[in-house]
Amino acid sequence: MNKRKNLLAVMDIGSSKVNCLQCYTDNNDITKVIGLSTIASRGIVSGVITDFNLAYDSISRAIRECEKQSNEKILECSISISSHKCFTKTIRSNIQIKDETISTQDIKLSMDKVLEEGYFFDKKVINISPTDYIIDNAKGIINPINMYGNKLEVDFLTTYIGINQYKNYAHSITKCNVDIHRIVFSNYAAGFSVLNENELELGSIVVDIGARTTSIGMFIKNNFIFSNVLSFGGSDITEAVARKLSITYEEAEKLKVLYASVIDASQEEDIPYEVPSINFENEDNYIQVSRRKLHELVLPFYEQILKWIHTSIENSGYKNLIGKVLVFTGGASQIDGLTTMVNNNYNYNSRIGTPKNIRFNNNEILDASHTVAAGLIQNEININNKNRSKYTFRDDKRDLEKKKNFSFLKQWVGDNFF
Repeated sequence: MNKRKNLLAVMDIGSSKVNCLQCYTDNNDITKVIGLSTIASRGIVSGVITDFNLAYDSISRAIRECEKQSNEKILECSISISSHKCFTKTIRSNIQIKDETISTQDIKLSMDKVLEEGYFFDKKVINISPTDYIIDNAKGIINPINMYGNKLEVDFLTTYIGINQYKNYAHSITKCNVDIHRIVFSNYAAGFSVLNENELELGSIVVDIGARTTSIGMFIKNNFIFSNVLSFGGSDITEAVARKLSITYEEAEKLKVLYASVIDASQEEDIPYEVPSINFENEDNYIQVSRRKLHELVLPFYEQILKWIHTSIENSGYKNLIGKVLVFTGGASQIDGLTTMVNNNYNYNSRIGTPKNIRFNNNEILDASHTVAAGLIQNEININNKNRSKYTFRDDKRDLEKKKNFSFLKQWVGDNFF
């Protein structure tokens, strides 16, 4: 088999690391990861490039390391963006139907009207999806194609960033002689990576706790309907621990990962750990840190994150439309006791999400820190499978094959315009 025929490459650009991943789908539809690199990112803070040369160096190293593992050249890749400067907005477009029945061209015309709005003059739309349809003031339409009507109204959820922020990202990648195939909001990718079919259909919330940002995304009926981003993440917690204990960032990260918990440790478990101090006046150059002390340090930060999540859900306008399901991803979500804390304090069913359907070397499951990269791969596989096996797009003058579910229309918009 020629791997290159089905070769996919994606890159998750975060504030703490850059993940580059290559895989291919074999003749048995098994997705095999053949290259996976993780490089510490520099010059990127909260999803914003703050030093182009450092960012370019990190991205370039991630690409070359992945190529070295896979022995395959990366010609183009899909990338994710997560930033507090990444926003979502719902915009309603309305048009008069020219023919008797509604066609995909009417949906395209509605979308074009949204994209042509002056609001997006200095912005780059990275995702646009139809969420609701109204025909002649009749709401609740799932799929308007081939329905009769005079007036069509469509609500589009748009995700966008500043045009210059987009140009900086694009330049840092194309300078590596790699073309950008698709740009995806990281929470969107994470959702389709970790949510199961029932969670996507009935409504769930994905929370991605990254290094410098925490983002939430709401999904219902296989559609991405809302997102919000907080400029605070796991690295901010680590820095606070380092400052409080006067230890290095690296030692603070080890303590947080190995021993920290948001559940109060019992006295029997409260064994102190010795950590090198940066205070040279300390005679022994070591300090003792107990699990209880770590708990007291990290708990307030996670309480604030959960409070922000709860407020975002309350203010979203979709609280009553989705199930009480929270799925956490991202490296900082793996702290001990997080799901128990959520269940006890907010009565949400919660779990730590790991990428589904994608394995490394056929048996090793990717952990939550690789959720976005795996989601980018899954998104590309889904699009390729649907294009290959279900949908045939011909000349605009020909009729599009009739489909009977809403997800087709959403997929058609994404496949043909983004």
